[in-house]
Amino acid sequence: NRLKQDGWVEADDQRREEQVAENVDESIIVRESGVSYMTFPLHGQGQKTGFYCDQRDNRKHLASLCSGKRVLDLCCYHGGFSLTAKLLGGASHCTGVDSSQGAIDICNKNSKLNGLEDDIFFEKED
Repeated sequence: NRLKQDGWVEADDQRREEQVAENVDESIIVRESGVSYMTFPLHGQGQKTGFYCDQRDNRKHLASLCSGKRVLDLCCYHGGFSLTAKLLGGASHCTGVDSSQGAIDICNKNSKLNGLEDDIFFEKED
């Protein structure tokens, strides 16, 4: 980065960056309203940890609307709306779609983490 290039990064900062790079794929499980999510806070993509905290109220609101209904979660990223709709809302069927295979892989891990691997379908599509 530019700070390192200009000599503004201290040795301790450099070592900290190296430690983060070594653990980039390490996941941390977080829980919200009884739903568990794998997050990746060291993934090196800034705020993209795999979990959008600011959508908590929207996920809860969706759950209140979807009992017995079919739910389509487009641009599902890591499956937060689908997981909440099924686990908290009692949706009859949930399908999540994202353009990123990496995101879909995490969705599948998150559904398994919540015991929903047979109840939610995730698919990579544009």
